Amino acid sequence: MGEGLEKPLFRPAPGMRLVLASGSPRRRQFLAEWGVPFAVRPVAGEPDPKADEPAADFVARCAAYKLDHAERAEGETVIAADTVVALDDRIMGKPDGEAGALAMLQALAGRDHQVITAVAVEFPDGSRACTADVCHVHMQAWGTEALQAYVGTGECLDKAGAYAIQGIGAFLVDRIDGSWSTVVGLPVSWLARQLADRGVIVPALRKAGEQA
Repeated sequence: MGEGLEKPLFRPAPGMRLVLASGSPRRRQFLAEWGVPFAVRPVAGEPDPKADEPAADFVARCAAYKLDHAERAEGETVIAADTVVALDDRIMGKPDGEAGALAMLQALAGRDHQVITAVAVEFPDGSRACTADVCHVHMQAWGTEALQAYVGTGECLDKAGAYAIQGIGAFLVDRIDGSWSTVVGLPVSWLARQLADRGVIVPALRKAGEQA
């Protein structure tokens, strides 16, 4: 269960409970930073890409799959998400060892690619909201030695596209066009808006006389 903060940004509306159908530490951190308690119930596995399937369609299908298979109870709002890195609409998954990581980074160096995070939310009444948010990322044209040094840190070995923008890999990225949180793994502005508009979360305003 995610812990509520002493001075949270949001709080659950009365009777509302959140479930995150993902084991991603980064997604857990985003929700925890709001101060809203939530349960974590990861879903194992995901569908395989179809031949010539656009990356955005594939990642949206993965998020829907996780939402369909998530454990839930009555009255819970369930959040599922999936992220892919795509170069020329070719999905780049997690690298197969250090050689694979270096090859991915060399392919990305000096070029634009897309990071797409799909989110699927099911509300207590059974209705859903979904998005596949795209962020365009431009990589610096680093040479082999710098890329080898990054691979040597080990950070990239379990990351799609073989880098982590929120970690050491930030030095690789020259600029982005889109949401930074989408690259990390959860478009938090879109998600917060959906949850607030549907009355699942509300701003955690302090009571009159309460000290900041």
